[in-house]
Amino acid sequence: MNDECSSFRNGSNLQKGYVYTAGVILVLLLVLESITSPLRIQAQIRPVTIAPGFEWNLFADPTIVPQFESAFSGPVSMAFDARGRLFVGTYPGRILIMLDNDQDGRLDQIKTFATGLIQPLGLEFRANGDLYLTSNILGGVGRIIRLRDTNGDDVADETTVILDGLPSEGEHQTDRLKFGPDGLLYFGQGSSTDAGTPSPGRPGERLYNATILRIDPDNPAITVVATGLRNPFGMAFHPVNGQLFATDGGSGELGQLPDNSPLEEVNWIVTGGHYGFPGCEGIPIAGVPECTGVRGPTVTFSPHLTPTSIAFYTGPQAGESTNQMLVTMFKHIPGQGGDLRRYILTGDAINGFQTTRVEPSIIEFGLIDPNDGPVDTAIDPISGDIYVARFDPVHHANANEHHHFIYRVHREGSDALPFIGAANPSAIKAGSTGLTITIQTRHVKTGAVVFNVTDNVPLPTRQGSSSFELVADLPASALATDRTITLEVRNPDGTPSNQQAFAVTKGDPGPPPPPGDKTPQLTSMFVYKKKRAKVVAQVFVGIKAKKFRLVVGGTDFDSGAQLLVNNTSLELESSSSTELVGRLVNSLVQAPGELTVQVRNSNGKISNMLKLSVIQ
Repeated sequence: MNDECSSFRNGSNLQKGYVYTAGVILVLLLVLESITSPLRIQAQIRPVTIAPGFEWNLFADPTIVPQFESAFSGPVSMAFDARGRLFVGTYPGRILIMLDNDQDGRLDQIKTFATGLIQPLGLEFRANGDLYLTSNILGGVGRIIRLRDTNGDDVADETTVILDGLPSEGEHQTDRLKFGPDGLLYFGQGSSTDAGTPSPGRPGERLYNATILRIDPDNPAITVVATGLRNPFGMAFHPVNGQLFATDGGSGELGQLPDNSPLEEVNWIVTGGHYGFPGCEGIPIAGVPECTGVRGPTVTFSPHLTPTSIAFYTGPQAGESTNQMLVTMFKHIPGQGGDLRRYILTGDAINGFQTTRVEPSIIEFGLIDPNDGPVDTAIDPISGDIYVARFDPVHHANANEHHHFIYRVHREGSDALPFIGAANPSAIKAGSTGLTITIQTRHVKTGAVVFNVTDNVPLPTRQGSSSFELVADLPASALATDRTITLEVRNPDGTPSNQQAFAVTKGDPGPPPPPGDKTPQLTSMFVYKKKRAKVVAQVFVGIKAKKFRLVVGGTDFDSGAQLLVNNTSLELESSSSTELVGRLVNSLVQAPGELTVQVRNSNGKISNMLKLSVIQ
């Protein structure tokens, strides 16, 4: 029996020495019987270790989450909604909203959003607020499900099966899902077998096994994106270049002799790519027929460690580590694993990507058992805190030993700083009357004020509908002409938050275009010097332009989008479907005047126009 690929179907599905892992792509040694006392003692004293510059705490554990108190009841997926609230999927099928109302880093309120959604191994919000998830029902059928809360009471009152009948009764299931920059929904579908040959009485490989698939949620016909991925459990889109990366756990049994199990990996996923399963897992070998045309991995790991999630480090705390690739390793084999690793990703979609590991790992989880570990990662979109879910698939005689935890990791000292998300709305037509904006926050104190940095004035500010929300009023005088207003929140002691841009546009920004329209739309713009935190209020004639970056925000920028200033394309420092960062050049700032700013997609469609003033 394979120790890394079978699935747990119900609580009685135990065999001697092994336990199925409930879709976390492992069958693990049953430590209750088979781990000796010395090994257990050694594991118990292995502490959680954190990289320099970071801090951690337990956000949630069985002592405050009753749903975590037994085996196979812990967290397997996480996602933040647009309001910055953490949604957690538990293995039995509950979707929980976990809130830290007093902002001390510890969960203090749980809401049950939905139940009965077996094995929700992936959670993902669409831009319109709908929650999508994978579900693997008894009998081995994978599904994509959409949940809606139509009356705003934090309980899903509309459940729709978007896609049904996926082949999940074999060794692996329907895994994570992510919306791509194109507005389509991508998800991983695991293999039916361990290494290509079915076990007696078990299904063989079929059309959609060992693939990454894609659907339009509004017209869910399946497209096969990539093949040959034994179990593409973790996946994420790079926030700048929009490329998809996915983990893949290798075949073979832990403890087999000789152990010829292949390396495990992270792959850069390209449409039509084949990644080797079965017959050519790990690094392709020249001359082996099964390796013909196989795309090699971007990162490799030792056999059996089992990479379970990918996230890209974004948000105000990321700093110089912005967009590093974070990968969780589920297994702890003596000396390695059970950690959150980080990688610098370089290259591009033309020449390929390379990675450099940054050591030490951000956090090693001090596993009490070698066979439970981190399964998913989510980053708070407001503060940039990193949340990691740990799942324990082992039955314990002592209920207190079920290690279903959610860890919160953050930069040292960040809890003393306020953080804010983008204003809602984030743009308005010039000449509008006064506007009320809503800002989601972290660590703001009573009496905090939203500040218009551009005009150096505080705004009338009041508490919103939750402790995380501030409401402020922009007067008509601030909206008279098209420009960019920089906003921040200041605590009563004067401590400022990170900054967000608010666009006053010449044209009506209107609603964003539908996904796939690919006509770019500009909604915001600002300039910074050297570091993103140093936003400049004005651009002056004769500045050393190479030190300045122009940032535009909007929607539907495609992978070949150009940032045009006076119809001249700027060299891009970074790009995504919603943001372009370009390098200013001296020729643009030699004389006073207004510069026209637009985005042109690779299909030739051009956005609306914003104006950037250069003053004497």
